[in-house]
Amino acid sequence: MIFSRLRIELADHPGALAAVTRVLAAGGLNVVEVSIHEVEAPRAVDEIVVHAEAPIEVADLTASLQSVGAQLLSVGPCDMRGDPVITALTWVTATLEKPTRKSSLATGVRLLTGIDPVHVFTVEEAQDLPVASAALRRAWPIVQRLDRVPAPLRPPGIEDGSGVWVLAAPDSREPSLVVMAARPYAIRFTATELNRLAAVLDCRRRLALAAGLRWSEEKASAPLVLMAGAPRLGAERP
Repeated sequence: MIFSRLRIELADHPGALAAVTRVLAAGGLNVVEVSIHEVEAPRAVDEIVVHAEAPIEVADLTASLQSVGAQLLSVGPCDMRGDPVITALTWVTATLEKPTRKSSLATGVRLLTGIDPVHVFTVEEAQDLPVASAALRRAWPIVQRLDRVPAPLRPPGIEDGSGVWVLAAPDSREPSLVVMAARPYAIRFTATELNRLAAVLDCRRRLALAAGLRWSEEKASAPLVLMAGAPRLGAERP
């Protein structure tokens, strides 16, 4: 059994998704998960996980979806995700001990937002990338369309000059890390993905604050001799 993740743009009106699922069923594809992403009206982007006995014939599926007014944006392999609530809680639990690690932030973004691949840079590293530098100046996530993808973000299949969307998101208003990702121009970053990203970044920030507070409380309860030379609360960035 082969699982695939489809990204399909379609009209945002009653019956549009039903027409798409009929096309998928006619092609022998069984729908096992649907995630509806908000974009500009009157269109929507749906991510649909399907499984089938054979690889998807992309050209045939593209034509069939076009016949019902939908556009196939991408087809990719899919490792079946678990329940999203369990995934989120598992990430929070695993992150609580080391919330400032690059790897924990990258994992949370990848699992909980749908943005993949994702890259995490320190502020110093990100300053060399104009998009990231602009996001740091604004202290706010930005998305830009570029003719060429920055070399550190170049995934397989994206060539120079093909046109890409590049996302840069500082992890807080006083950032230590910057999340970045790039996609072909045909596959936009959706409002749903950006809202999920904001939630992940806020959760990580709060986890880091909680870990710093716990560290301070442990220091406060330690014997006085052990506190000699200890940094003041807030002297270190979480």
